[in-house]
Amino acid sequence: MGKKIITMLFCLLIIIAGIGLYVLLQFGALPSDAEKSEYSKLSYYKNAEFQSPEKLVYDFNNIRNSNGNSGFFRFLWQSSFAPKEELPKVMLSKDSFPSSPEAFALYWLGHSSAIIDLNGKRILIDPVFGNAAPIPFAVPRYGKAPISVKELPKIDYILITHNHYDHLEKSTVQAIKSGHFIVPLGVGAALRGWGIAKDRITELGWKDSFKQDGLKIIAREAVHFSGRTFKRNQTLWNAYVILSPDMKIFWGGDSGYGKHFSAIGKEYGPFDLTALEIDGWNTGWPNTHMFPKEVIQAANDLQTKTLLPVHWAVFDLALHPWHESIDMVIDEAKSSSFNITTPKMGEKINLHSKTSHWWKDTD
Repeated sequence: MGKKIITMLFCLLIIIAGIGLYVLLQFGALPSDAEKSEYSKLSYYKNAEFQSPEKLVYDFNNIRNSNGNSGFFRFLWQSSFAPKEELPKVMLSKDSFPSSPEAFALYWLGHSSAIIDLNGKRILIDPVFGNAAPIPFAVPRYGKAPISVKELPKIDYILITHNHYDHLEKSTVQAIKSGHFIVPLGVGAALRGWGIAKDRITELGWKDSFKQDGLKIIAREAVHFSGRTFKRNQTLWNAYVILSPDMKIFWGGDSGYGKHFSAIGKEYGPFDLTALEIDGWNTGWPNTHMFPKEVIQAANDLQTKTLLPVHWAVFDLALHPWHESIDMVIDEAKSSSFNITTPKMGEKINLHSKTSHWWKDTD
C-alpha cells in the first residue's frame, strides 16, 4: 500500500510540474535590464513600472453583479453569465478573403480580435483563437472562433494592444507565419522568446509611430495596465491611431474612460471608424474598463463617425450577462449622431454595411 501511495504521489507531482512548466511558458519573457534602463527615460515609467495616465481605482468591497449583489466572495462564487447556445457567426477560411487586400474591409473575429483590409494591406489585431488564461480551459471561449489560425490569409501587420491573455495568445502568435508585429514596449521580449524573429517586431511607446506601405500607425495612451503574472506593468499597453490616405481608424484596446480620448480626438479626429471595448466594467474597478455611458462619451470625444463595439461575446470575464453591455451601449447611443456597426463574428463589413442586432434572438 505504501508503494502505491508513493507512486501516486510521484505521478501527481509530475503532473503538477508539467502544468507549472506549461503555465510558465505562457507567461513569456520580460524586458531585459538594458531595456528597462531605456524605459526609465520615459515620463510614464517610474519605480520600474509603466504608469497609467490616470491612476486605477479598486474597491473590492464594492464589486457588484447585474442584480446589485455585492461583495468579493459573491464575485468568486458567481455563476457563469455565458450564453446557453452557440452564438451565430460567419465561418471563414482562406478562400473567404480576396487574394489582394481591399481599400477597406473589416472582419470582427470576436472579443478584441479583427482583420482589417486597409489601403491594400491586411492587418490582424489582438488574435486570440483559444482561451484567455495560462491554463487550458480556465477561461474558454463561448464557442468556436470564426476562423482557425491555419486558415488565416496572408497577413501584413499584426497589432497587439497589450499582453493580457484575452489579447495575446502564445500558440496563436507562434502559428502566424507572415506579417510584421507592432507591439507595445516590452512585449517584444515575449515574442522573441516564443520564436518570432527580431526583425519581424517593432515596439512602440506612446506617441511613437510606424510608417510603411502608405499606412501610419501611432501608439497612444490608455487607462489600463499589463501583466501575465502577478507582477503588473512590466510592459506597456497601447491604443492605436491607424491612418491611410483615405481613412482614420482608432483602435482603443482596453481602457477606462479618461481625458486622453478628447486629446486624441482633437489631434486626429474625426475618425471614420472607432473600435472601443464595452465589457468588463464593474463598480469594484471603475476606471479599468468603460461603463456603457462612458463608451458613448469616448466615441463622442474621439469625434467618431462609426463605432464598432468590441471586447464582448466571447469570454466570461465580467459579472453581467454576455449581452448586457451591447444592449446598454445601443440604448445609450440612441441620441448620438454616430453610426454603430454590430457585425456577427466573421461577418465582413465596410462603413456602409447594415448590421442587425443579431444577439436579440440568441439565448
